[in-house]
Amino acid sequence: MSTRIYLVTDRESQAKRLIRAGNQAQAIRHAVASRFGAEVASQNDLVTLLAAGQAVESAAQASEAEAEPAA
Repeated sequence: MSTRIYLVTDRESQAKRLIRAGNQAQAIRHAVASRFGAEVASQNDLVTLLAAGQAVESAAQASEAEAEPAA
């Protein structure tokens, strides 16, 4: 597998990192691994966050929108 060096920019802080990876998604996964964690939401998490107004985001829809070519 060939690798490239990707420039990954934090959109909040504008910090830039150079990451050698096989593809863009792998570079981003590497960058966010130290900043974010993910686990299945418990029923209590869902009740608490939905009641506080937190919307459920869809990663699949976001990926599809990014893949569509601009008109």
